[in-house]
Amino acid sequence: MIRVYGECRKGLVRKLNEDYIYVSNNPYFILADGMGGYKGGQIASRIAVESAKDFFKETPQVSVSEEVMKKSILYANKIILEQKKDYPNLNQMGSTLITVALNKDKIYWAHVGDSRIYYFKNGILKQITEDHSFVMNLLKKGKITIDEAKKHPRRNEITRAVGINEDLNVDTGEIRLEKNSVILICSDGLTGMLEDYTINKVLSEYKFNTDENLKNCAEKLMELVYDAGASDNISLILISYEND
Repeated sequence: MIRVYGECRKGLVRKLNEDYIYVSNNPYFILADGMGGYKGGQIASRIAVESAKDFFKETPQVSVSEEVMKKSILYANKIILEQKKDYPNLNQMGSTLITVALNKDKIYWAHVGDSRIYYFKNGILKQITEDHSFVMNLLKKGKITIDEAKKHPRRNEITRAVGINEDLNVDTGEIRLEKNSVILICSDGLTGMLEDYTINKVLSEYKFNTDENLKNCAEKLMELVYDAGASDNISLILISYEND
């Protein structure tokens, strides 16, 4: 059995909510975090999610694969680039994008940017995606430490996004779900405020055997983000899996 809960809220600093999510009873889940100046990010994230959603409407669930997930992001990229040609005042807009599809006991995913997918089971939280960011590149080269990355002046600069270039490299993967496992999809409005060990601690406090517990867990994470200052907008999608 699958349970799903999503939240998308404006933080305490920014005037506009540039995050956008899609959560439904069908097997597709989408999250985007936009960028691009006045209203640009808000528009980009909406177009990204709606374009991916339109793509999936034409995709039978049985055909879901990593390649299909990649195409969902490339399609959204194409649509945003077309919109930018028609509206030059939005030429700076772009967005992170995560698309996730469920097929039986497997999750297929694709992503660009620094929004994240985590897998949680038996008290252990594992980051599945790799951030496409300036500081991640420095970390991989050993030029800065994790602590330095958290304070780096360019820590919010991403190196991949939909709506920037026609040639877009998309990361993809699949996850085999185990009984009582949880998938967390989130924007950096969550991970920029809460350390992984804090997120892990919160997830460990809940049993995800009811819709209410799933919602309460999401609300707790949101509460902690606001307590920490909520400098960015916050989006998250929780997916729990129980093998009947």
